[in-house]
Amino acid sequence: MKIKYSTSPESRNFLQQARAEVEEHFKQRHKSPHANVQLWLKVTGILLVWLFSYLAILSGIFGTAWVLAFVGIHGLSHLLIAFNISHDANHKALSKSKTVNDVLSYSLGLLGLSSYFWKIAHNQEHHSYINVHEVDSNINGYGILRFTPADEHKQAFRFQHVYAMLVYGLVTLNYVLVKDFKLMYYALRDGQKVPTTAFFELAIVKVFYVSYIFVIPYLVLGVGFWPILASFLVVQFCIGILLSIVFQCGHFTLDAHFPEVINGTIQDGWGIHTLKTTCDYAASNQVFTQLVGGINIHIPHHLFPEICHIHYKELVPIIQKVATEFGLPYRNYDTISEAVSSHLKLLKTLGEETHIQHEVQTISEVVEA
Repeated sequence: MKIKYSTSPESRNFLQQARAEVEEHFKQRHKSPHANVQLWLKVTGILLVWLFSYLAILSGIFGTAWVLAFVGIHGLSHLLIAFNISHDANHKALSKSKTVNDVLSYSLGLLGLSSYFWKIAHNQEHHSYINVHEVDSNINGYGILRFTPADEHKQAFRFQHVYAMLVYGLVTLNYVLVKDFKLMYYALRDGQKVPTTAFFELAIVKVFYVSYIFVIPYLVLGVGFWPILASFLVVQFCIGILLSIVFQCGHFTLDAHFPEVINGTIQDGWGIHTLKTTCDYAASNQVFTQLVGGINIHIPHHLFPEICHIHYKELVPIIQKVATEFGLPYRNYDTISEAVSSHLKLLKTLGEETHIQHEVQTISEVVEA
């Protein structure tokens, strides 16, 4: 589907001014928009947590309770790697060096994911067309969840705010076992040119992941296959929920915007579209922000994806000021609980057919006017 954005002067001027003021911010402070010493220390610490928790599990010197604790810590290290290292590296935000970003982007392999195919789903589909029906893969509920008014309504969706967390618990399993292969299939089916290195990467990543998650523990620990599988499934379920909530709250809250595509065109320019479809939450919570790699400060990330997350907080007042000058919204939730509550309310609202039909009609009327 070929989709373009409106080229209205307002959209162009907003983005130009925002970019100019952000560039001036870094220039005046003689700062790089990439990682600083603090961030590199965090990256090193996270990788050490991943390594030492894994070695502790295999060491055989700890009792069952400690081993289970290390299994949990190791699972959480996957999230920390995804949020703080892989995400920025795949956006070329960690370093000005392409080589450094490319090398660290392969940290997704520690989670069993292909960097190449992740970029297709996240960088190309999601970042380019946030909340756009049939284009942004993040709003594809696969007939299980309804994330957009454009999706057909089913009676089961009335309860989706109740069972959503159960579905979210399967997200990382889907990525590891299914999604990479589906993206590869779609790319080949649609005649896209996939480099040979992408196939090698996918094969190496999957073999490595199965080996280090299942084969090595099975051979070293001697506890049998089923306890290892059970631990794997429990950890994946927990981190799947956490991963989903962190990302979902950046776009799918009660005041979410779902743009219509009319004659192949989105009615807003890309910058204004990004403001309308994205929000920040818990930006003042420094601990949470550090743990999730600034993904909760989501508007700066989407407007400036090649800037490292360590700088997002200082960009917020700049973007807010420019947005105010243009009479544009800057959506923000003060706490995590407010954002999660709003997300669940959105799911409940989307599950109510009559309300959503009214919303779609209202949106259509506004666009036509």
